[in-house]
Amino acid sequence: MRTDATRPPSRGLSCYTENLAGYLAARAPARVDLTARSVRLAIDPATGCFSHHDRALNNLPGGRRLAYRGASDAEAALTGIASELAEHGRALVVADSGALPWLSGAAHAHAPHLILVDGCTHDGGWHVVDGFTALFSGGGHQEPFAGELSGAELTALLAFPGGLSEVHRARNALAFGFPVPAPAHETYQWLAEEPGTTAEHLPGGHWLTGPAALEEIARLVLADLRCDGERGVLEDVWAAAQHHMFRDAHLLAADGVLSPEDRRTVDATTAKWRELPRLLRFAANSSRRGRPRPSLVTGAFTVLAELEAAASPLHAAHGYDVPTTLTNVSSHAGQGS
Repeated sequence: MRTDATRPPSRGLSCYTENLAGYLAARAPARVDLTARSVRLAIDPATGCFSHHDRALNNLPGGRRLAYRGASDAEAALTGIASELAEHGRALVVADSGALPWLSGAAHAHAPHLILVDGCTHDGGWHVVDGFTALFSGGGHQEPFAGELSGAELTALLAFPGGLSEVHRARNALAFGFPVPAPAHETYQWLAEEPGTTAEHLPGGHWLTGPAALEEIARLVLADLRCDGERGVLEDVWAAAQHHMFRDAHLLAADGVLSPEDRRTVDATTAKWRELPRLLRFAANSSRRGRPRPSLVTGAFTVLAELEAAASPLHAAHGYDVPTTLTNVSSHAGQGS
């Protein structure tokens, strides 16, 4: 591995959306603005699945979209990735977050993580960019990375030899807001541009949004803490917090758009989203010690719901969180529409 002298900038987004935003910035610059405006939470109480965006972020200009590809062997995967590079100059690939060589310490778990491959070297290496940054509760941390990997290094961090868990499969399917079909092979996965668009329909029954979604998340968090976090709901909440802080920062950056009172309203929601992961980590640690704090969790989400409700007219007035209709289809969240 060779590290570039300059790290890429980080937008402070989640492990899926950070490098998706980097891809879209080069492919369709206006999509970065759309990413901020798309942020919303929808929860399926029947499955516990999260949808973070009210527009299908994998839809591209010209009636094209990003779709998953998969292979059971490394050679086929590298051939597919090279084909995307040749045609589009970059490719998003699904990496194992726990196997990233630029990770310091330990990640939470081995989970899907999008990284950007944007070049090949003359000796068979690959240039990789990862703008994601995070601190992990176990003491590990990740900083943005740009550099060259050998073919062996790249395939090692892309490999999921046992496939994905049901939780991770559902997250992959809904990473862009609405279901995208999974590939036939999960050992190696990447994204390819193809003709067509992803329908903006959510699967299953009734999905909750707004304050009702935050109330449901509190219930899901408490249930997951009783099971020692096996569902990984805290990871979904952390992603939601990053997305909402990105939304608010994007709105605040628009000079002259907001009055001082409006800015205070947005600042209040940002502060609560920033505080939420730390508070939930404290609750999780307390639960592991046999001292669950359900009122701490429910109280935090109640306050957040009140702040989001107060800011909702402001967001809508400026084109944020103006959701598409949550039309449902009778299929599992991990399947395509």
